[in-house]
Amino acid sequence: MRAVLILAALAAPAPADAEEAARALIARHGCGTCHVIPGVPGADGRTGPPLDAMARQVYVAGVIPNTLEGLARFIADPQEVDPLSAMPDLGLSPEEARRLAVYLHAAGER
Repeated sequence: MRAVLILAALAAPAPADAEEAARALIARHGCGTCHVIPGVPGADGRTGPPLDAMARQVYVAGVIPNTLEGLARFIADPQEVDPLSAMPDLGLSPEEARRLAVYLHAAGER
């Protein structure tokens, strides 16, 4: 069991690597086309809400509590959370969605 924990810790990206991985996902999926996202060059879209203060928001998409789990759930499958959401399903894995949720929650602190 201890070996599994050590391997998991070694496999987890360092904070700087995690931020870079999140920014790469944001760029690859074009999130900045619709949203203002801090720390992401060119992420200055105005179609969707700005994502510069996600940690201070009470709700995600106005319908579910703003927790890391709730935000990741919305990012992974927006229409499952809100069938009327204009946000497209980007085909992200649960891990990718969580990585973005962690990045966005921390973005206001940068």
